[in-house]
Parts: sequence; structure tokens; C-alpha cells
Amino acid sequence: MRPLHLLKIVAAAAIGAVVATEAWWLANGYRDASACLNALPALEEQGDLVVDGLKRSSGIFDVIEIDYRRANALGGHPGRLRCAFGDGLDGGRNLLGAEIGGQPIGEARLFFLERFWLEDATAVESGAKRLRTEIPPLVFLAAMIGRPHPSLIGALLCALLGVALLAARRFSTSHRRS
Repeated sequence: MRPLHLLKIVAAAAIGAVVATEAWWLANGYRDASACLNALPALEEQGDLVVDGLKRSSGIFDVIEIDYRRANALGGHPGRLRCAFGDGLDGGRNLLGAEIGGQPIGEARLFFLERFWLEDATAVESGAKRLRTEIPPLVFLAAMIGRPHPSLIGALLCALLGVALLAARRFSTSHRRS
């Protein structure tokens, strides 16, 4: 096999790895951000909720932070919900912990939240009626993506190196023909 063909195969494989990794990363990010948003009405049982901010935690990647205001008859009170996610033993994505107002919720409450709220479409829909998000789509996308995974950066660098080598090879052969 000629080196140029091998280089094209390596570049295509690296680009494929980047696309597959990024798709997986976005799917997990969307699931995490949506689950944390859906959990908010279950944890804040009073008043309407207005979500002002959504982001990945700067310190821990698998943590989503939501800044919100609870509006009721007494006025609005700011709050923050933090949700930690991770891969479970079954291979699925699980809510590992949550804290609201700086206080972690207990394991029993976390179990009931995930089992009887997040897995029940009717409960999530009823909570969504109290939830209003004022988050621009690009902010939601940034929370989904977060900080790039090291394997994604490696795959992207491999793809860029492959493309650069192909371009250099093509440039050097076309230059010799002139």
C-alpha cells in the first residue's frame, strides 16, 4: 500500500473518531443539562421558577450548575442547583448527587428524585409548567459541550496532522510537476 493511501486512511479514521466522540459528548451533555433542569421543580416545590443561567462547573466537568429565581407572592428569591452525573454500573448515565442552596440532598431523596420524578414523564411535564428558562440556545449548547475531553483533543490533533501531511504531500508533488 502506498504511503499516501495509508495517510488518507489514517486521516479519515481520525476525523471519524472526532465526529463520533463529539456526538457522544453532545448527547451526554444534553442529557445531563436536561435532567438537571427537569429536577429543579421537584426540589423547589413552591412558586414559579425562572432559570437565569446554566453552565458546566468550572472545577468538576460532570457537574451542571443552574442559577434560578423562585417567584412567589413574597417576591423572588435567587437559588442555585448543582447536579453531578456519572456513568453507572449498567453503562447508563446517572444522577450521582445534587445540592440546592449549597446543601447536598440525601441519598433517599436523590433515589426518589431519579426514580419517581425524572423517570416519570407526567411528573416532569407537570414540573415544566412551573419552569421558565431564559437561557439563550448558545448558552445551553456551551453547557452541553463544556470543556473538551482529552481524547477528543488528541483525535482532533491527529486529524489536523493528517490533513496537514496530505496538503504538504499534494503541494510538494504539484510543485515538482511545474
